[in-house]
Amino acid sequence: MACHAALRPSNFTVPSSIRNEPGAIIGREVAVIEFLGVGVPDERGGWLLHRVCARFERSELIAVVSARRDTGHAFLDAFGGRRIPVEGRVWADRIPLMRETASRVRGLVTDAGPDAPFTEYRSVLWNTLVTPRAALTGLLRFPRRAQRVAAIRALAAVQLEARWRDPVGLLTSLERARLAVARALARRPRALVLRDVDRTLGLEDGATLLRLVRNLAHIEHVAAVASVASASLAHLCADRVIVLAEGLLVFDGPAAEFNDAVANRRLRGVVG
Repeated sequence: MACHAALRPSNFTVPSSIRNEPGAIIGREVAVIEFLGVGVPDERGGWLLHRVCARFERSELIAVVSARRDTGHAFLDAFGGRRIPVEGRVWADRIPLMRETASRVRGLVTDAGPDAPFTEYRSVLWNTLVTPRAALTGLLRFPRRAQRVAAIRALAAVQLEARWRDPVGLLTSLERARLAVARALARRPRALVLRDVDRTLGLEDGATLLRLVRNLAHIEHVAAVASVASASLAHLCADRVIVLAEGLLVFDGPAAEFNDAVANRRLRGVVG
C-alpha cells in the first residue's frame, strides 16, 4: 500500500491523461493526502523521513508507530502541512504543499490531539466554536447559526452534548480529548491529526479515544492519522498501521497484517 503500483488491481489501467498526476483516481477513491518520496532531515545530518511514499484515503484511521518520537511528529507535520519536505512532495486534495499553499493545506487537516489547549473557564460549546488561535489573539466573531449547529452536532458525535454549558475545567482528561475531536469535526476537515495518544492519555483512555475516532472517520468520511507508542494499541484500534524506522517506511498495511508481522518478529527492534 506504500506505492501506487501496489495499490492498482491487476486489470486496472490508469488513463494516460492522469497517469503522472499526484492525487489521481486509483480505483474509486482520491487520496486526501499523498506522500511522494518525502524527506525531512534532522539536526544531526540524518533523516527523520527519507523517501517515504504513502497515500491516505477517507474513512480510515491510520496509526503511526515510530521508534523515534520526533520521526512520528515529522510525519504528522508533513501530513498536516506544518512542515515542508526538503525532498519529494506532499499533495493534499491535489494541492502541492509549498510555502505558497501551506495555509490552504492546513485548512484541510485539523489537529484533534488529546493535548489541545482550551480556555478553562469557558463552556464546552464556546471552546468548540472558538479555535485556540482566535482565543489567544482575541479575534472573536459571533458564530453564525450554521457554525452553532455544526458545533452541537460535533459534540453529540463525541457524546458531550449534555455538557455543553459546563466549563472545560470540569472535564476529565478523556472528555477533554473528546472535546478536541469535536472542535476539529465542527470545522468539517478532510483529515484529522492526533499526536501521542497513549503517551498523553494512557493505554485504556487512549484506546477509548481511538475507537471513537475510528468510528467517526468511517461515519464522517475523513482520514484520521494518530501517532502511538504501543503496538497493541495500533493493532486493536486502527484500520491501518504505518511503521517508521531510521527515517524509512518499513511497514504500511492493515492492522491484522501488522499484528502478524509483530508476532513473527519481522519488525523486531522497531516496535515493542
